[in-house]
Amino acid sequence: MAAWRSAALIAAIVFAAALFGHLTRPLGFLSTFWPANALLMGLMVRNPGWAGPLGWVGAAAGYLAADFAMGGDLGITLWLTAGNLTNACVGYLLFQRIAAADRQLERPQALLSLLLIAFAAAVAAACVSFGCVVVYFGHAPLQAFEFVLTSEFASNLVVLPMVLTASRLAEMMKRPVARPVPHAGRSQTFQPAAALMASILAGTVIGGPTAIAIPIPAILWCALSYGVFPTALLTFGLGLWQCTVLVARLAPGTADYAAALTSHRFGVALFSLGPIMVAVINAARARLLNELDQAANQDALTGVLSRRAFLLRSEAILTGTQAVPGPVALLMLDVDRFKRINDEHGHAAGDEALVALAGHIATLLRPGDLFGRLGGEEFAIMLPGLSQPAAFALAERLRDGCARLRIPVDKRAPLALTISIGLVSGAAGGSLQHLLQEADAALYRAKQAGRDRVVAARLAA
Repeated sequence: MAAWRSAALIAAIVFAAALFGHLTRPLGFLSTFWPANALLMGLMVRNPGWAGPLGWVGAAAGYLAADFAMGGDLGITLWLTAGNLTNACVGYLLFQRIAAADRQLERPQALLSLLLIAFAAAVAAACVSFGCVVVYFGHAPLQAFEFVLTSEFASNLVVLPMVLTASRLAEMMKRPVARPVPHAGRSQTFQPAAALMASILAGTVIGGPTAIAIPIPAILWCALSYGVFPTALLTFGLGLWQCTVLVARLAPGTADYAAALTSHRFGVALFSLGPIMVAVINAARARLLNELDQAANQDALTGVLSRRAFLLRSEAILTGTQAVPGPVALLMLDVDRFKRINDEHGHAAGDEALVALAGHIATLLRPGDLFGRLGGEEFAIMLPGLSQPAAFALAERLRDGCARLRIPVDKRAPLALTISIGLVSGAAGGSLQHLLQEADAALYRAKQAGRDRVVAARLAA
């Protein structure tokens, strides 16, 4: 039943895309933009379970239904449908031979695979379909082959990036895309897209051979400002404009029309690679910078700040450029009897306990608080702008929450643990080293008093 539903969905999508392609067809000629084949290929690559016999039958039914709905001749319909399926099938099979990351354009070198696969699929489709253009439309064989080749090639490179990277939409909605200019306002966010729309309007008004190139600066700005999927979406819209509005300026039926259309499509195909390449390289750079930041500033086990990062950022809060007015508080906490946990349950269980503990504590802190691992089972928390009573109340919530925490360990009973906390308060401009010493002394007194408690030091000078 699931296979039948998938086939019906494929048929509906192909029918809609093919119908759209028919609407771009000049009178008595083939379509100027045909997205159905590349869309089908991308869907099959993204959903390999659809690529069974029923899926391809559904695709064929969608093509045939769209052609017959537009009054297509039976011979032309069957011949061109065979070429359409060839493009999608050959592309799907070639995509299966590259890495999964490359199928989603996650690496810059994936663009070379995309280019070669798009061209190979277009060549295969042209080999099947060019005879139809010769027989029914009276073109010379070489001209017909070029015509079909560039049509498929342009559609593949305009449509495929959008389909292959669409899985990143959910990720984009969960977290902001890294941009080269941090803290950009909402107006700055929309400036690249607005510039692209303005350049498209200018190109439409100006016209001529150079119109296709007018949006280049704007689309590259978009590629540097947005993620890969938004850039692919904007490039698709740009390609749609280039393949419909600009093509409409050509004169169908003239001797030069076929040659001009072939040249135009080839330009659109290669043009579309530029912004996608820029966006992919920018995304890879952002991932690398993020990984370097994590390696330098985050504890590898728990994900909280490393000792070095915690000390540097705490110093900045106290005396640096990020100094905050008012009081500050520092907590030092230590897992009670952690060595016994390692001895009785193993070091892997101890690591799991630290990860669970750090994750739980992080949920109780404010966004501006600093939470770092100083080493082993010892952690520190810097609380800017928090008085000693408020910091003590927070420390008690942390202590109580950790005491209630239960951590699964293999098939044994869940592991329970407690923490001891030393607290010290001071003022911005004070010495971090002094605060650390006072908090450490308070933590020692909490251990000596029986553990599982909070001890506050006297107000630091």
